[in-house]
Amino acid sequence: MRMSTISLLVKDAPFTTQSALRFAKAAHAQGVVVEKVFFFGQGVLYALDEHAAAWRAFKALTGVRLILCSASAETFALAPDNDFDVEGLGELIEAGLSSHKVVSFG
Repeated sequence: MRMSTISLLVKDAPFTTQSALRFAKAAHAQGVVVEKVFFFGQGVLYALDEHAAAWRAFKALTGVRLILCSASAETFALAPDNDFDVEGLGELIEAGLSSHKVVSFG
């Protein structure tokens, strides 16, 4: 039997909520595989500063794929790096097809 998997959609800016990372950590602690985190709109701002460090640490622990929406990343002048990929909405659709659930924040 395949392990339970989820992907996350993060739409709110970091100063609005930190619940997505708390949820991801709790899910991982329960044995749920977090496959992808797709940051959309102001959510791409999680790729900056101390917020990025927290997500990078989670990626190092779990191997989760961190994805910035390409249009949103362009709006905020963000570029891909070793931890955050920049992809289109097709990645979000693929997450919905490959994960058991997609949980949205924002």
